[in-house]
Amino acid sequence: MLRRSLLTLALAAPLLSAMPVAAQSIVDFSGREPIVLDVASIEVESAYAAPMAPPNIDHQLPLTPSDAVRLWASTRLKAGGPQGKARVIIKDASVKEIDLERTKGIKGWFTKDQSQKYEGKLQVDIVVEGTSRGFTGSVSGAVARSTTVAEDVTLAQREKTMTDLVRDLAGDLDVELDKSIRANMFPVIVLQ
Repeated sequence: MLRRSLLTLALAAPLLSAMPVAAQSIVDFSGREPIVLDVASIEVESAYAAPMAPPNIDHQLPLTPSDAVRLWASTRLKAGGPQGKARVIIKDASVKEIDLERTKGIKGWFTKDQSQKYEGKLQVDIVVEGTSRGFTGSVSGAVARSTTVAEDVTLAQREKTMTDLVRDLAGDLDVELDKSIRANMFPVIVLQ
């Protein structure tokens, strides 16, 4: 078991070291108990490719939603079995910026409108196959959030708003997937 834990840590280390420390502190699952699955390995795959063009801005964030899912998987899921694998598949990890209409004319001079809306989505599938117990199954989780900023927002406030959006999306996904895994994959949860 110790060898598997060290192997998991060794595989997660490059991901964590590639992320800036500030980005890692945005999303922190260390206070949550890991879910140990009866699989030999856990892999994260991305079926989502950021468009890298407006209205999508997820590629510009200090911690992308995709990175938040990878961090979630390395912190919350642990391999604790002799065979089989769990695949965490990122289906959607987008954040879009939408310009909002502002008040025009003289009234607009005296009105502070919301200028942009940020819509974030996370959709993840977890597929377990080839376990020693013969279990094959999957669960899915999808969450969405949105927020707006005022037209007089500072750069620091805008960055905090987007950081909070990613943090809240990841937290919502954690709750959703934790519930789904415990309800639908209980045959492969290793109790400690």
